[in-house]
Amino acid sequence: MAEPIPLTPQITEKLYEHGGLGREALAAGDLKAAEAHFLAAWNCIPEPRLQHDFAGSMTVALTEFYRDNGMVEKAMPWLALAREAYGPGTNPHTEFLAATVLYEAGDLDEAFTLFDSLYKQYRRRPFQDEKTEYLSFYLGRAGGKG
Repeated sequence: MAEPIPLTPQITEKLYEHGGLGREALAAGDLKAAEAHFLAAWNCIPEPRLQHDFAGSMTVALTEFYRDNGMVEKAMPWLALAREAYGPGTNPHTEFLAATVLYEAGDLDEAFTLFDSLYKQYRRRPFQDEKTEYLSFYLGRAGGKG
């Protein structure tokens, strides 16, 4: 993967401004305003967006925002962009994110398949600092081994 194209200081400042306003709106419970600011931050990045600095982390953050706020249908396209941003090939971080989105979407078979692959390679490490229900779900389906 090539080095990301750096953003200008002006674009970076705008991106941080929108991100901060989005986090404030989220903390106040205003999901609509939070979403608008997070998308405005994304739109600060020039095309081709995925080749620029911050793009990968922003796709992950937007995926998590939608997942964590019960909007998994909106999380799916951002997840696809996150996988593309961190490609080519699979990336443990984005695959764990995918498993959590699938879990929250109710696609438990696919979620288990991804969790299983990650658990077999990394054991409990990907589950650290995540909702405990993800590991509980995995271990329950896997027969409690772990």
